[in-house]
Amino acid sequence: MEKMLKDKLLETKLMMSHARRNEIRKHLDYYSGVSTEQYINNYFNGDAFSEIPPTVTNFTRKFVNKISRIYVLGAKRTVGDSTERYEELIPTKDVRMKHSERMTRLLGTVANRVYWVDGVFDYRPIYYFEAYFDENPFKPSSIVYPLLNSTADLSNTSELQWEYWDEEKYGVMDGEGKLLSEIPNPYGIIPFVFTHREDQIDSFFVEGASDIINCNEQVNIALTEMNLGMRYNMFGQPWVNGLRADQSMLRAGSNTILDMGEDGVYNITSPQGNIMEAIENIRFQIELVALNNHLFVQFAESGGEVPSGISLMIKDLDRKEDYYDDIALWRLYEKEFYDVERIIAEYNGISLPEEFGVDFDEVQYPKTIQDQILKDEFDIKNNLITRAKIMVRDNKDLTVEQAQSIIDENKIVNQQENPVVVNEIKNNN
Repeated sequence: MEKMLKDKLLETKLMMSHARRNEIRKHLDYYSGVSTEQYINNYFNGDAFSEIPPTVTNFTRKFVNKISRIYVLGAKRTVGDSTERYEELIPTKDVRMKHSERMTRLLGTVANRVYWVDGVFDYRPIYYFEAYFDENPFKPSSIVYPLLNSTADLSNTSELQWEYWDEEKYGVMDGEGKLLSEIPNPYGIIPFVFTHREDQIDSFFVEGASDIINCNEQVNIALTEMNLGMRYNMFGQPWVNGLRADQSMLRAGSNTILDMGEDGVYNITSPQGNIMEAIENIRFQIELVALNNHLFVQFAESGGEVPSGISLMIKDLDRKEDYYDDIALWRLYEKEFYDVERIIAEYNGISLPEEFGVDFDEVQYPKTIQDQILKDEFDIKNNLITRAKIMVRDNKDLTVEQAQSIIDENKIVNQQENPVVVNEIKNNN
């Protein structure tokens, strides 16, 4: 067994220390906006950055967060007759799941560890890991990942410790594959849920937001090139021909005459580059990757109207289809999380029912005031909502009971002060 673990560990270190680890690191750097200039240094010679610093911008985080909207409004989970008890066990779940969705969008595949801490569940996404399989190539039977990552280079194994899980054992190893500790797995399952950006096709691992990362890198190169060009060529370059050897060059100006003798020439070479074309090219690249991800990008310009809710909905039709596909996928992941939670809870003396359901609140589009008034009137007329719930919707600090009390008080005051108006409202309703 120990030899097998060593062999697996060596394989894991080789794989993680090269292409996949580097790709994950790059994606995380662009998402966090940290040290992204390192990825464009190779596109410029050594003297370039002595003239200007690299120019970097970061729209990766914004794009990834906008695409990830399943948990923007949280989720409502029901577990038979134990929903209230279950909610007490998952105080951090909505926050953790929102982060997990974003990381899954960014990296493609994430291993989510389910923990039992101080009587409640907690969750941690793991980015660098290697999975191993038995019969099913899409369902890992074991996982190895760095437990303590105190070095940036995984080939330097002296400071690394690794965590290993399968259905029978849990162990911690050093960088040489030596078991530091090993205990029986108390759960009988690996306490992980693997989330993927989309359904797998021919591999367990799914590609992440490489198109956004590559576009962000290309834009950083273009911005740096543009600033270098402006540094050298923003202003015309004066030059003379025919200046006598014994004549010093005077600074040109409206009150200065240059004497260059016979056949002398003075000229200014103007830059040929078009900055606006460069800017338009950058905008085109950003808009193209946004379009491919069904995002609507509006650059800041003077004038123009603010898009209405209806126009935004029309622009967002393709993205809405993706949203429903994502709901179906993350509903499956929620069930997988619950299955793991049930087993961990049972081990800790808590029984949860098999029944599980989850609903995701859909993101609403902004309406004009008149549109909202008409909808509220329609909903009240058809008993789809109450005035108290409308009031709570606009003031989250109120309960329905508090809102109803305020409405009743206002009704009495309005009846006293404006009896005619109140009666007209009653008659119209």
